Amino acid sequence: MNIEITLKELNGKQIPAVTSQQVAEAFGKRHDHVIRDIREVMAKCTESFTAPNFGLSAYTDSTGRKLPLYLLSKDGLMMVTMGYTTPEAMRVKEAYIARFNEMDEQLHSASPAIPDFQNPALAARAWAEQYERRQIAEAQRDEAIRTKAEIGSRREATSMATASAAIRQRDALADKLGEGKHYKQVKAIPWLLEVFHESAGMYSQVGRKLSQLGERMGLSPRIKEDSQYGTIKIHHVEVIEALRLALKQDHNLLGKYRKMN
Repeated sequence: MNIEITLKELNGKQIPAVTSQQVAEAFGKRHDHVIRDIREVMAKCTESFTAPNFGLSAYTDSTGRKLPLYLLSKDGLMMVTMGYTTPEAMRVKEAYIARFNEMDEQLHSASPAIPDFQNPALAARAWAEQYERRQIAEAQRDEAIRTKAEIGSRREATSMATASAAIRQRDALADKLGEGKHYKQVKAIPWLLEVFHESAGMYSQVGRKLSQLGERMGLSPRIKEDSQYGTIKIHHVEVIEALRLALKQDHNLLGKYRKMN
């Protein structure tokens, strides 16, 4: 079985990872069903787990549409596929685990680059980078030890679960207000005024473009009550991210309202 795992940037770090498309192909599932499974897992897990193990990206399909794509670490992949228990699925997971472990061993056994002592600046930077990597690795090890100790305590585990529930309730309320992690109203998009001049027409056209994009992605906008406008639309963050990527690639998109770069 040909298992392709490559180094990808996941939340600022280069780690062995796979894409949701690879998962769909390996397990014989539709990509949108794998996306659904990933979102369900992320909704149930804590931010401390989802942040380093899942990364949202996008790809262009054969019709030119921008669609969501996820990057998954080894732990992210195992969490998502935990429920895939057919004999064939188990063989696929075994193959993935073996390939991930092989890559980890290669990365950890690789000899560090020897600094060029004839160039003091390069040598100093190389030693600094090695020291930083060691510090990060030690911090991750210490954090793992602390996390294991916390989970071992029933009282602390219960407190963590209660806190997570409270955070989810807070995030759900923020989403309902159009300023949350998953849904935002147009005026709550943080980068909007970095790209566009502020005007009523700009907000209207951006909202229309988000609605069209959301319909194509299967993430239609929601409607919420607003004390000033009666009702407004709020849009999923994946749709907002897809628009940001489209604006970055096409500088003429909504060009009437854009700032000069």
